[in-house]
Amino acid sequence: MKKTVIATLVGIAILGGGAVGGSVYADKKLKQDFYFQNNPKADKRLKITLKEFDMGVTSGKASWTGEFTPDLCNTEEKLSLRGEDVITRGLSGYNMKSKLYLVGENGKEFFLFNGDTDISWAGGFNSKLTAPASSYQNNEEGIKVTWDAVTSNISGGKADQRYYLSKFDFDLPSVSMQNIAAEEGKFLVQMNNLKYSTDTLIGQAVKPQNGTAIFSLGSFKVESPDFNLKVNNVKSESEQTIKDGKFTFASRNTIGDIEVNQAKFDRIQQNFSLQNLNGEAVERANAFLEREGQECLSPEQSQTEMKEIVKLLLKSGLKVDSKGNQIYLDGSMAKADADASLPPIAYENDQQLEQAVMEKLKYNAVVEVDKKFIEGILKLMAVYGIGDGSTDVEATVKELATALDGEVTTDKLIVKRSK
Repeated sequence: MKKTVIATLVGIAILGGGAVGGSVYADKKLKQDFYFQNNPKADKRLKITLKEFDMGVTSGKASWTGEFTPDLCNTEEKLSLRGEDVITRGLSGYNMKSKLYLVGENGKEFFLFNGDTDISWAGGFNSKLTAPASSYQNNEEGIKVTWDAVTSNISGGKADQRYYLSKFDFDLPSVSMQNIAAEEGKFLVQMNNLKYSTDTLIGQAVKPQNGTAIFSLGSFKVESPDFNLKVNNVKSESEQTIKDGKFTFASRNTIGDIEVNQAKFDRIQQNFSLQNLNGEAVERANAFLEREGQECLSPEQSQTEMKEIVKLLLKSGLKVDSKGNQIYLDGSMAKADADASLPPIAYENDQQLEQAVMEKLKYNAVVEVDKKFIEGILKLMAVYGIGDGSTDVEATVKELATALDGEVTTDKLIVKRSK
């Protein structure tokens, strides 16, 4: 019986000691990776000083200050931060309830956001950030800024002691800025329903992969005594694909309509794709960005590295495509299509590069503009006193055709270029 009790107690002691030891190790890794403590691979632009890190068996807290230096070559320009974290340790990892503050030069703090983050033992994390609705008013400048609650969801993982993002979204329902001074010169600038989301990997510790991104803006407007602008239904979709060591970036951008005083532009569309990018060049560019987070690079170093990246890009050639671009003005249209390609080229100096590009670059471009579109632009220019005030459409079209070596039809101006 005694032996059984003793064996049980020893077992509990061993298991308990293992759990405590594991927790101590996990806490040390949390300090190293999440708080950048004694982590030689951490980004040097963000320096975190732990003021307190107190972990019990299942919970604890941390308080810290941080300095963010956007440019390591200009260490005088910094942003000061302060954070408070309440940490809970569970079976699958940590949960952190956080508050982040921006600290001004006078020591005054501005609350940025609340954070709720789950971190797994393997380093994967999911975080929700919430900045409350608020406003800022500067009576000296006569400006007031108001915004709704902002939310953001972030997911990612950890590789080589560094975190990376795998998903990110951002939602700002509304933000406005207005002049609260006298009636004279009063204005309002407002944005509604700004959203952004991406599943493209972002981080220096991981290689680029296929991904997409979507940006949208419900509306944007400017109101003033002399100028009014309204923009509705802005959307930008982009995609990154990788195949056989080559990268392709494609984007499609649309705007529902733009109203400038009495003129209305609508059905606006712009497309773009960049194909056959050398994967070595993209990876070298990522490595260069990583260096910028570790050390100050002189302009000469940056220029030298960029030249090497360009050389790698041109090593396998590239192709640019922009077709289906269009814009309407009161029922009239302007549209454009273009593409260009450059075969693989090698060079030793800038002169050889310039010569090779001039010799081997191939391109096609076609622009068609309705005469009524040009008429609408002339009227808009006259309203704002731009140009000589002429509204003679035929004379303007003829002048443009001469200057651009274009073709004039009954209702259009057409300009073509190719090589």
